[in-house]
Amino acid sequence: MKKNILPGPRGIAFDCVTRAIDGGADAQAVLDDALTASKLDARDRGFVTEILYGYLRMRLRLQSVLSCFLSRPDGLPQPIMRVLGMAAYEILHMDVPPYASVDWGVDSAKRLSRGKLGGLANAVLRKVASLAEDGADEDFFRRRCDSEIEFLSAYYSCPEWIVELWVDSYGRDKAEQYLEAQICPPAAGFVLDTTDSKAKAAAEQLLEEGDHIASDGQAFAFYSGYWPLAFKEVKEFVIRQSYAAREALAVLEPSKWPVPVWDACSGRGGKSRFLHSKKISPIIASDPHKRRLAALKRDVPSVAAFRASAIKPPLAAESIGTALLDVPCSGLGVLSRRPDTKFKRTPEDVNSLVQLQSRILDNSWETIRKGGQLAYITCTLNPDENERQIAAFLKRHKDAVPLKEWTTPPDSELHEFFYSALLEKK
Repeated sequence: MKKNILPGPRGIAFDCVTRAIDGGADAQAVLDDALTASKLDARDRGFVTEILYGYLRMRLRLQSVLSCFLSRPDGLPQPIMRVLGMAAYEILHMDVPPYASVDWGVDSAKRLSRGKLGGLANAVLRKVASLAEDGADEDFFRRRCDSEIEFLSAYYSCPEWIVELWVDSYGRDKAEQYLEAQICPPAAGFVLDTTDSKAKAAAEQLLEEGDHIASDGQAFAFYSGYWPLAFKEVKEFVIRQSYAAREALAVLEPSKWPVPVWDACSGRGGKSRFLHSKKISPIIASDPHKRRLAALKRDVPSVAAFRASAIKPPLAAESIGTALLDVPCSGLGVLSRRPDTKFKRTPEDVNSLVQLQSRILDNSWETIRKGGQLAYITCTLNPDENERQIAAFLKRHKDAVPLKEWTTPPDSELHEFFYSALLEKK
């Protein structure tokens, strides 16, 4: 494996950020690879994870702070700005002695610039450390911004086009709730296989303790970083799964769906596993990526899983009871979990995704028999991919009847937002 440019745990975090932002790789995949290849202990692994995700969530806010102390921030090489941003994140948002963060930033700037920019890094980071004593509050950013959109973008570290989209679509108050949520760590979601007696007892214990944010008796959401002691003896019966994603599916009452159910964009099979746990049968699952299906085939062999695209369903017309479409989307509802997404998505991407979703909806509709249903789910906050997408579909298909429409509440402590809708074919 290629040696990191900078040494130590911070060097690993720097490399992960670089690969995620400059290389376009998925931040979580990059982190998993880096930690697997490293020999770091649990404490340092947590440190790397915190810096990576914290910096990505707060990147635009940190750049705004740094620009106050740089005469020409656009003229600095990106690696230097990245080092300054990561060091500033530690100073402003972590319980790390400021001198340690300053020292690392200065040393790293020297390494990356062959000694030329160490003095600049030292001066800038010491000013950031002085600012941290008073706190960079809302007024600090308001004084430096010319418009409300610019302020919201800087303070909540979110690109202006997303801020404008949310303010225009949901109003100022809801938009600010969504912006606040996306700079917070998401809830930790877990599902227990309660068919095992020990796992069932652990679930009952967790319900009694009441330390969770939410639970349906089998799945639990905890504040980020929490690992219940009750899991210690039942690790093999616990899997990680977003509680917000599960909630978006559960609200559509899948136990009432006509069968067979086709999980048309199954990914790694989380939705099929949920349906299976509710004793729904038969279930078929498909995804364009063969590797994603491997674990589902191994763990739930009763689900018929095969490689296929929902754009061109390999199923006979009117052969399905319910089509479950967790479609590809812009992911603007899960920026807390995937903060690198906000630096990779563009309005043009969204337009292409809207067209793709429309094709999947139309083509999947043909596979559903009369009296059957279609469940539509996204993990985004964008009416064009959600409410307007479904409204347009209903105009095209007069045999479609809306049964339910739902969105994660803006004040959800899960810090992830999903949209789901259920339609019936009359």
